[in-house]
Amino acid sequence: MKAKSLSKVSIGKNLVKLEKLTKFSTVSAKELKNAGLASPKDFKAGVITDKGGSPKYFIFDTYSLWDMLCAFDAKFEENAPAKEYVYRNPVGWLIDAIETHLPVNPKLALKLKKGIDEARKLGLVPFEKIKHELGLS
Repeated sequence: MKAKSLSKVSIGKNLVKLEKLTKFSTVSAKELKNAGLASPKDFKAGVITDKGGSPKYFIFDTYSLWDMLCAFDAKFEENAPAKEYVYRNPVGWLIDAIETHLPVNPKLALKLKKGIDEARKLGLVPFEKIKHELGLS
């Protein structure tokens, strides 16, 4: 799947105001926290409205969007059958697409390297080598 670039947002004369997301939400700060979202003081999201006050665009900082997507994904995983979670999960697909563009955490990279070194010392054989030797690759 090839990622598409985001559409440019043309903020014309009709879009005039940036409001806090909470103005349009009936969800309390406690419910946000219980849903696994960032604490409300760190949850940075907004709504761009038109002159009539109707929401037109929703904007999020990176971490707030990430928290929201992960909370949706976790809730879907709790409620959906395993097959549906794997094959019919657009939020999970979006998370995967975003992750392909994020840099690897240096601490994770170091931990993986140590794990590989330890496996070599223990004489563990990689799956790829086993598949190749069995003629399965």
